Amino acid sequence: MKNIVLFGYGKMGSSIAKGWLLKKLNFNFYIIEKEALLREDAKMDGFKAFNNIKEMLNKSNVENIDIIFLAVKPQQMLDAIKQFNVIDIEKTLFISIAAGLSFSWFKNKIHDNIKIVRAMPNLPASVGKGVTGYCKSDNLSLNEEENTNTLLNSFGKALCLDNENLINVVTAISGSGPAYIFYLVEVLSNIGMNQGLSAESAKVLALETLIGSAMLLESSNIDPKILRQNVTSPGGTTEAGLEILASKKNGLFDLLNNTISCAKERAIYLNSNN
Repeated sequence: MKNIVLFGYGKMGSSIAKGWLLKKLNFNFYIIEKEALLREDAKMDGFKAFNNIKEMLNKSNVENIDIIFLAVKPQQMLDAIKQFNVIDIEKTLFISIAAGLSFSWFKNKIHDNIKIVRAMPNLPASVGKGVTGYCKSDNLSLNEEENTNTLLNSFGKALCLDNENLINVVTAISGSGPAYIFYLVEVLSNIGMNQGLSAESAKVLALETLIGSAMLLESSNIDPKILRQNVTSPGGTTEAGLEILASKKNGLFDLLNNTISCAKERAIYLNSNN
């Protein structure tokens, strides 16, 4: 059975780990977390948790580490990789979800022949509905590719990208995307209140409309454009609203296009400064 070591049990790390538990994957999981409280959280969730790799190797029966899943923040990565001198790096696959740290960064800091996967999951991973874009170095074995796919699909859906640069697009769309959706519900709720609804009613209407529409879109497998057209009666209220939202000038497309472009540029900036 493969040994998987997760570095970091913060919000994303713990969300991902809980997804692994829910799927009952056929791996041995271990957590490395330097913060005592988070380490206790991991133990309460059912994991074997340790302060560092040396402690894990001393207190467990692990002889080899097959995959190290790096869920620490980018600024914490240098401290994390200092521990790798006790493992066989060339036989270990590394999966990183740290934004801004490229393949070349890991090759420079760890080993030129490192087996590395860069992944960008998003917050809905915490409820098993995340989406993860990932790219891989060209030296992974078929078994390592399969294990990567299994791990990343366990907390949602995973998409393998053609090249590393596309990670910046994934970061801008799905990585940051939950914040855009949360803000949409926030704005619709506020507008509802401004139009006379109670705060609770406005929130329920906005939230359940989003949830129901997303579930319909997923379950029907109908193109979103067709669904939109089906809802839009000629001369009706939806058409009147869409005349504003779908305006060719200052409509939703331009607004979101500018939003995604700015987020992507920030991702590129972060990559170039690490």
